[in-house]
Parts: sequence; C-alpha cells; structure tokens
Amino acid sequence: MRIVPFCPSLPFCFRCLHAGLLVVALLGAMIPGARAFEQCPAPQFGVEGIAIDRSEATAGEAQILGVQQAARVGFQRVLLRLLRDNAAVSAFIEGHEPEQFVDFYRIASENNLEGRYIAELDYCFQAQQLRAAMRAADLQWAELMSPKILVLPVWLAPDGARAWQADNAWLAGWRDAVAAADGLVDFTLLAPTIVNERSLRAEDIVAADPATLRRAATVAGAEQVMLVIAQLDYVGSKQVLTVDGTLFSDRAEKLTVLANMVDRPVFDNLDSQLDYARLYILGEIETSWHRANIIRGGETREITVEVPVANLRDWAARIDAFAALPVIDSYVVRRLDMRGGLVTLNMVGSDAAISNALATRNLRLRQRDGTFALIEPF
Repeated sequence: MRIVPFCPSLPFCFRCLHAGLLVVALLGAMIPGARAFEQCPAPQFGVEGIAIDRSEATAGEAQILGVQQAARVGFQRVLLRLLRDNAAVSAFIEGHEPEQFVDFYRIASENNLEGRYIAELDYCFQAQQLRAAMRAADLQWAELMSPKILVLPVWLAPDGARAWQADNAWLAGWRDAVAAADGLVDFTLLAPTIVNERSLRAEDIVAADPATLRRAATVAGAEQVMLVIAQLDYVGSKQVLTVDGTLFSDRAEKLTVLANMVDRPVFDNLDSQLDYARLYILGEIETSWHRANIIRGGETREITVEVPVANLRDWAARIDAFAALPVIDSYVVRRLDMRGGLVTLNMVGSDAAISNALATRNLRLRQRDGTFALIEPF
C-alpha cells in the first residue's frame, strides 16, 4: 500500500515521492470493503477500491493513464453520492477536471506488467474546494452521512421464517446490496452466526418483536433498524409475493413505511422481482435522506439564535460547529457575555438539514415564541 500526496504541478508518475513517511502510520487503519474512504478528512468525499486494469504501449504510460482513469471514476462516484442526479453530474464533470479537486490518493495494491498496469486505488477529494465549485455552479447537494441503519431481512415462506440462511436469494441479495451501497446512508448487517441466530430468532424478527429489534440494534451499534420482509404465499394455485419495508428507531419505535407491495403475482422471474423490491426500498431511503439534507448553494437565509454556554470551552465548541457544518455558510457574533452569545447564522439548508447537521454535534435548534430561537445541547 502507498499513500500518494497530490501535487498538481507534477506528472502523475512523480506523486509518490514523499509518500513513504505516511505508510507506517496508516497501515493499521485500513478498512477493507468500505464505500466512502474513511481515511479522508470528510469520508463522503472519498472513494475506496477503484479497480484499474490498463494496457498501453509501455508500463509507464499504462500507469499514468490508469491513475488518471481512477481519478475520473472516483470523482464521478463522489459526485453521484452528493448530487444524486445523473444530468447534474455529467454537466459538472464537463466543466471540471478531477485533478483540481484531488487531495491525495492511496495505492492499495498494484502490479506492473509489460505494457499493463493493474491496481486498486482509493481517492480523497478536497471537500472545501468541491463545495465551492458546486456552490458556484448553483447546484444542490447533500453530504451528511446518516446514522447507522441495521438492515434486518427476513424471508417468509409457507414452511416458516428465515433470517440467517446463506443460500436464500432474498437474504443473500441484501448482503450483496449493503456491501455495494455507495450513498450517504450508512447501512450495516449482522453476520449470520450461531449466536445471532439463537438470540435473534427469525420468528421474532418477522413479528417486529420490540425486545428483539432493540437487541439487534444494540448488537449492531445502530441507531435505526430497517426490517425488510419478503413473503411467498399462494392465492389458490398461484404464487404471490408480498414485500414490506419498515424503519424503526433503536428503541423499536416505528418511524416510517418504506414499501408495501402486496400479493404481486410470481411468474418465472422471482429473483428479478426480489431484486426490484430491494432496489426500490434502498432507493426510497437513500432519496429520502438526500432530500432531507439538501444544501442549496445558491440560497441563503438568516436566523439569529441565542447560544447559551456554561464556560469558555462550550463557547469554543459551538463556534467550531458553526464553522465546520456545511449547512452554515457563515455566521456573525452579535453579542457575547459570560452566559453565552447572540449569533446570526447564514443557512443554506432546510430545517431538517439544519437539525440533522446540529445533531452530529449533539446540538438542537429550539424555536421560542416572541424571542430568538435557541441552540442548545440535547
């Protein structure tokens, strides 16, 4: 593995010169199989595992062009994650070169052959520069990663419920889908171990037993649970498929219904129907999260808030949050005393986006009648 600082003034083949000092520090932090690049300061602006296999006249040319190709692939994946709009991504790429936004890239593995370069690379793009460019292009984007959501798939057939079988198409499809997910929603699954199978019985999961859902969320370290049930049954002599998707809190409180496909006739393409249902549910939750956390680069609105604090450390933490959260474009301190301050915030997101962003710093915005709103800890 090599960490490659990005030096725009140098050709791609010379960007490894100062990487050696970083390798030892980062070796222990490698996380295989992640979607976003966790070693990136803003992981949602990075991509892991870009596979390149490039053939050219010489190995050196193959390496240079292969690394450039990886940059383009990574750039497109990041933009799709942030913009969730193919047309907007295409238009932005046409007017911008990926190299101008690269912070660094990591060569996770590589093999140089005669006239051929095979590698797996990870890319980190500069969040501030990319935000500024999207704002200048008057784009809307989202970048806040969701709380961890545990996916609990269950297959319900006439012979009983299944939640842990490795060879079941519904369950295996969810494992593949979660592994391939590349959006802003942080999905996770529980491993199909004997311990999980015994403590989290399929019959209790399919019944949405509150104690079982709470236990599963605790084991996974998840803040929400997505229960997705596919049921195969018969109406007369015909097979029918019902798919339900429901989102719960980690306390087993029902939050929303994601899908309710009832008694769909099963033809010769059951696997295709299951794939469609799975993609529909994933799309619903990804789209809902993205819409709720939109940053509108061309729109700002002011809100003046009271910011009570107990000490100077609290005040420094609040100012750090205002400076770091992308939904806050800028701020002005109007008043400051021993009890806190009065701050005007220029916001570029919806109320939901602001609430979600503040929640990442354990803060909330509370409206008050006849006076300024309040930003305070939970």
